[in-house]
Amino acid sequence: MIYIQLLQSMSLIALSAYIFNQIVFYKKSFSNNSIGYKLILIIFFTIVSILGTYTGVEINHAIANTRPIGAITAGYVGGPFVGVVVGLISGFQRHSIGGFTALACGISTVVEGLCGGLAKVLSKKKELDPKLGFFTALIAELLQMFIILLITRPFDQALELEKIIALPMILINSIGVVIFINITNNAIDQYNKIGALQAEKALLIAEKTLNYLKQGFNEETSQKIARIIYESNNYKGVFIGNLEGILASYGNTLSTDVLKSVLQRYYISREYKGIFLIENYKEEIFFCIPIYETEKLEMVVGLHMKAEKHMDEYFIQFTKQLSKLLSTQLRMYNLNKAVEQAYLAEYKALRAQIHPHFLFNALNTIASFCRTNPLRAKELIINLSNYFRRTLKREEEFLTLREELDFLNSYLSIENARFGTRLQVNINIPEELMECMVPVFILQPLIENSIKHGILLRPSGGNIDVIVKCVEDKLYFSVEDDGVGMDEDVLKNIFNNPGIGLNNVNERLRLLYGNDSKLNIESAHHIGTKICFFIPKEVRI
Repeated sequence: MIYIQLLQSMSLIALSAYIFNQIVFYKKSFSNNSIGYKLILIIFFTIVSILGTYTGVEINHAIANTRPIGAITAGYVGGPFVGVVVGLISGFQRHSIGGFTALACGISTVVEGLCGGLAKVLSKKKELDPKLGFFTALIAELLQMFIILLITRPFDQALELEKIIALPMILINSIGVVIFINITNNAIDQYNKIGALQAEKALLIAEKTLNYLKQGFNEETSQKIARIIYESNNYKGVFIGNLEGILASYGNTLSTDVLKSVLQRYYISREYKGIFLIENYKEEIFFCIPIYETEKLEMVVGLHMKAEKHMDEYFIQFTKQLSKLLSTQLRMYNLNKAVEQAYLAEYKALRAQIHPHFLFNALNTIASFCRTNPLRAKELIINLSNYFRRTLKREEEFLTLREELDFLNSYLSIENARFGTRLQVNINIPEELMECMVPVFILQPLIENSIKHGILLRPSGGNIDVIVKCVEDKLYFSVEDDGVGMDEDVLKNIFNNPGIGLNNVNERLRLLYGNDSKLNIESAHHIGTKICFFIPKEVRI
């Protein structure tokens, strides 16, 4: 009978897991370690634990219940502090009810919350593990039974009670923790899948608009971009505007005066938000997406929505991703325009880094992962964003080797996703050199050259070895591949071709450090290529 009654209270756990995912996970606070997030966890799991007490089964002046599930899960999700606080509050509440096991149950609830927290600390996995949750609950429940026998008096009465409740509580509460974790993990998977689809949609729009945005935002290109966005989803219409007015509109949009009023209302706060207005006795809803050039608001994309319910969390995520991608493309256009107008080596070097083919290939690679491996797609989007953020923001001339390596890893993650096992890059940089100062983007063009002109020309691919070491008072850099190599004639004229990154790096080294730091290239046909150079060793103060 006790099994049936405890199982009936398990519906509370399933409902709690659903509510937890709604109020915590979907609000993107799941991985947040802020005080506000921990407070939400404490309040939520305390309520779950207390309800577990009240839905329990009274047996021999004691209560067999599912209270431990709330305390254990609180610790496993939020850490030791959250688990102990939930255990203290719900344990005190249990003690206040009374009964000859009241003190033991109150203490054991704190211990159970601590067990859950220790499981989180000791776990090497970022995600919640049902197996670890089960064994943690099993141990916590065994400790509870031991505490009851140790503290509760008379001992004979406590022993008789445990003969009745021990096995059902250990099994039911352990299974309850697993159920909570599984429901949460399923919600995470579903969220990632939907997020990946939204990311894929934003990437497809970015890919289709790339050629137009190379020409900048004007009335002609804006009209084409508005059409692409309109056809990507179920909107009433799409408009694009700036501080001067409406540049283009497509679909079943309203009059230009109405759209201008939407823009004027948007410019008051300039956030991702919906704007509501009444036109011809009907409510019209627009969602405005800002497009920035650096930190300056340049354009606004307005989506004429069919209903407010469509502006959910997933839609907001899509709009933010689209805003970042279009803002990046606009920044690329403005920088390329600056290159054409200015005879500055800094801009020329920057232009050499922003290669349209690389962006096209990266977008296609990420799109292919969106359905097969959503988490991998999300990682690649972050890496691509880091790559272009560092590429486009180039006020500094020098950075540390550690920062250069971070940028390089963002680039290599995308290249490894594209070429898989055909490409193997081995990086050997001692930790003690990581704070040494180097010119920005000094390694990536060399590795890109090895990949493009060496490794990928071999059907089987190959390896690239990157070495940085200290030689006396200088830093020695070496990038060596086992690609197709080149013959003597090509090697002699290697720096006469202005269209490759090698020449760019060589000129920068020459201007910064003199002829002694120019690139030294050794290559042999069908054997490989080695590029090396020296620069003075300088450490950030």
